[in-house]
Amino acid sequence: MAVVLTKRAPRAWTRARPPRVLHVITALGTGGAERQLADVVGHATVPTRTLAIYSGGIVGDAMTADGHDVEVIGTGPTGRAGAMGRLVRAIRRHRPDVVHVHLLAAQLWGIPAARLAGVPVVISSEHSLMDTTIENRPLTPALRGIYLGLERMTTHTVAVSETTKQRLVRWGVAADRISVVENGIDFARLRYSATDRERTRGQLGVAPGTTLVGAVGRLEAVKRPLPLLEALAPTLRQGERELLLVGDGPQRGELHQRARALGVLPAVHLTGARPDVPALLSAMDVLVSASRDETFGMAVIEGLGSGLPVVHAQCPALSELDQPCAGAFELARDRPEAEALLAGVQDALAAAADGRLAPDPALEKRYGIAQTAAALEELYLRVAG
Repeated sequence: MAVVLTKRAPRAWTRARPPRVLHVITALGTGGAERQLADVVGHATVPTRTLAIYSGGIVGDAMTADGHDVEVIGTGPTGRAGAMGRLVRAIRRHRPDVVHVHLLAAQLWGIPAARLAGVPVVISSEHSLMDTTIENRPLTPALRGIYLGLERMTTHTVAVSETTKQRLVRWGVAADRISVVENGIDFARLRYSATDRERTRGQLGVAPGTTLVGAVGRLEAVKRPLPLLEALAPTLRQGERELLLVGDGPQRGELHQRARALGVLPAVHLTGARPDVPALLSAMDVLVSASRDETFGMAVIEGLGSGLPVVHAQCPALSELDQPCAGAFELARDRPEAEALLAGVQDALAAAADGRLAPDPALEKRYGIAQTAAALEELYLRVAG
């Protein structure tokens, strides 16, 4: 028997009579998309709930602690037989006017589930489409066909940067079905704190006067933490210069073993996933993003917002600014990677030799989280009309 996709007619939404929004995401562990969702929910002015399909995690826990409505379906890779039915029932129970999905697995399950549940407006945010991969999956013709089929079931697509929009267009999504709503940053939360610096360094066992080079992100090949470790290893020495890698992922064990083999393990800190990223940024002296495949570059903007000099290989958020950003050092592409990383770190440290840098006002003006949350809510109202 054919499945009939039904939907309710949208209400006459206005700022005085706002829509009920349900965000659907794969999971709520560490990650840029997850933290962005938490910040958007935290600054929402319309009734908002969040539904995680697979699992919760530190981001979900923090959202719950802040009083936000978070539900975890708990459908893992080994329990998908009844996943669609459970998800449809959960969506119907919340009775949203808008379902907003984030990340590939949530798109795969959440878009058809929202339509089966009769939701009038379905928005899909694209956080992870690269030139050749999406969430580390190669862009095959089969995946493209599935993605474009799901996209046609949505009301509209959100790209987190102009770079991401152009990738979507090249992949086959119509330009008039895409709106750019750039990722937003909670700059107030990132302000440098000398108290956090002292406390966090004490927890890590980093002695006063030690230069601490940091990186924040998933420990996976696309983020290039291993090349960063190998490039900096000759300069690492406990109590003089140390490396702080914040995040978790499949390369964590390999990074530990490689640091041991290079003889620098005492000078390398692998924290795993942490909810206190602003405090960890305060503890650092320079931030490095070695990834050459980004949709926005949240870690780079957060580092700059904390007053750190930041060395980066790619950051669409910076490249789309009208002028260079103070404190940002792009890796030279005409030099070997290890050499470029070392030179970038040295240049950045020299620029901040007298202490913390003042964050560039242009960043907060363009990428403040409040305006991102407001832009999404205006989009909900516009596409319903």
